[in-house]
Amino acid sequence: MIGTQVHYEQSYTGSGVRMTAPATANWSPPLCWYEPEFTPAEFSDYINNHYVQGSAWETMGQDYGGDDFHKGDKGAWWQLIAPTAAGSDACAALDPWKWITPEQPSTPDVPTIDPKTLAGLAFDKTILPEPDIRLRPLAQNQLVNLDTEIAFDKALPKVWVTASLDNAAFGIHVAATTAAVPQRLVIDAGTPYADPASCTYNLKASGGSYSVNTKDADCNVTYTKASNAGYSLKATVVWKVIWTPSADPAGAPSTPALPDGQSSRQFTVTVREDQTVNR
Repeated sequence: MIGTQVHYEQSYTGSGVRMTAPATANWSPPLCWYEPEFTPAEFSDYINNHYVQGSAWETMGQDYGGDDFHKGDKGAWWQLIAPTAAGSDACAALDPWKWITPEQPSTPDVPTIDPKTLAGLAFDKTILPEPDIRLRPLAQNQLVNLDTEIAFDKALPKVWVTASLDNAAFGIHVAATTAAVPQRLVIDAGTPYADPASCTYNLKASGGSYSVNTKDADCNVTYTKASNAGYSLKATVVWKVIWTPSADPAGAPSTPALPDGQSSRQFTVTVREDQTVNR
């Protein structure tokens, strides 16, 4: 058997969160695909080694072996890969194996591994650093009617992931790279008792990293009611994602476009009244 699997190379390997697409994007990573798995002789051995009369293996032997498993032909038996339960359900109607020749194009019912599929897998594997922000005043010292200023403790880098599949025996070398660049920071106060309750800031690039400081900004979240129990402030970074059909993170962008990515982090903020005594 000549097994293959998708290999991932990541620019960021620290702690973080998996990049997700906004719900409004109506996008999900590939649920299933075919990868080259067997030569004709190997597939014949594989089926026959599992053969049990009256079992599903007997049926598969009849279905796939009617032409002697394509022995002597150019091509390979490709296996259906469905790594999640959702993928198994969505792709249950597809054959577990397909005979595919080098000249056979990918068709809707045969989603063979290709750069577009790999780009979706790379998107799904992208780990992003969490928004490492600092609040002024500090989260535990927020005050009613006082602007909540935001600054980054650590600037965010561009993050890329390359997904590739190489199989010299079958002459298959395919790769795609997704690159995520932080664009905007969105702050949600976590309560209607704030005016404004949310603010959006464009990030500034400096030396290949991206950050923001909202001191003197036109918009800063301002709480209007105290809460000793705390509000859940949410910081979300929106990442512009492009992909290229190669292992080069700087390659020319390709289509169809991938959705923006996002990474979020929540902070509990305690808001109190500022008690001032006049004498």
